[in-house]
Amino acid sequence: MLRLDGAHWHDYATAKQLRNTGALRAAWRVSMAHWLAETLRESEHAPTAETRTAARALARNYAAQLMAEERYALPKKKRENSKAKRRSLAGLPSNWRNQLLEAIPSKHQLHCAIMVLTGARPDELGKPIELRALPDSSLEILIQGAKVSHNTDAGQAWRCLTLRGGLAEKLRQAVVSKGGQISVAPKQGLGLQKAIAAAAQRLGFQSVSAYSLRHAFAADLKAQKFDPDAISLALGHVSRASKSRYGSARNGRAGRTILLAVEADRALRGEVRDPKVLFADQPPFVKTKLR
Repeated sequence: MLRLDGAHWHDYATAKQLRNTGALRAAWRVSMAHWLAETLRESEHAPTAETRTAARALARNYAAQLMAEERYALPKKKRENSKAKRRSLAGLPSNWRNQLLEAIPSKHQLHCAIMVLTGARPDELGKPIELRALPDSSLEILIQGAKVSHNTDAGQAWRCLTLRGGLAEKLRQAVVSKGGQISVAPKQGLGLQKAIAAAAQRLGFQSVSAYSLRHAFAADLKAQKFDPDAISLALGHVSRASKSRYGSARNGRAGRTILLAVEADRALRGEVRDPKVLFADQPPFVKTKLR
């Protein structure tokens, strides 16, 4: 109700291009029922016939809106855009992310490498990211989540990925040279996203954007048959269903970097599962409420 701030739920959902509108519609109906009850009470205690008639007319209007069955359909353009992000990975060379890292300006390379390794959202690069080199030759990356809402119970406030090999090892060596732990400064604004898109254009990757790195990360995990819950947590989700919109196993690639473990702020909604999650011939684990 606070989010709607008096707006009709349908208008709000359309303006925000939302997919799930059940909670908004329910909140709007509760609000409308409240005003209907208030208006009826005012009509009962109206000092004059004129004000009583006006109050009852308003009550009839509220009642008509409350009883109306208005359906919501997401505009087709939204669905096409979501699919286009996944399709942008089709036909790319197996080393396209390495090419992108080499083509992007040096001032953006570290943040871009973190996106490649973790599938972090562009907005999450606007907050400090902690990197720590672990004694077992792995790298720990702590990300502060974006799209976190207490109103909708969405998003992970933080998640921590432990990786080993490939690009993770290169980044780990850089962290070791700086004492074993560093905090990556936030990258505000659209500069990083524009740099990624421009580098992709120069390489001939026409549809690749910053979000393509997130889709590629999810696609790799799906192609390597990672546990579905581990994929959801690695992407910073609380819902198990959200990961279905990211990447496709057919566009995933097996790389030298291995995701060993995922830790997150809280468990996924729904069924409680065994915290021991086995995938990629490694014994990773999923922890919650550790920080």
